[in-house]
Amino acid sequence: MSNKNPFEIRFDVLNMAKEMMDRQYEMAQTQFWTQLDQYKDASKDITEVFEKYTPKMYQPSEIMEKAEELYKFVVKKD
Repeated sequence: MSNKNPFEIRFDVLNMAKEMMDRQYEMAQTQFWTQLDQYKDASKDITEVFEKYTPKMYQPSEIMEKAEELYKFVVKKD
């Protein structure tokens, strides 16, 4: 086990939060393309798919919120 300073720990938590948000976005994209293919195969109007399933890219503030949520575990004194 390595001894990390507080800055390295915060960086790791921030990186972990970004990776989680990236994964969530990738899953939303996969769902979007799946729905698009299904609508295309059924010859339906794809406008609904775009409105309902187009993934919204996360914002830096959302990464910070996720990192703060994860960091609470690090500083927890139970």
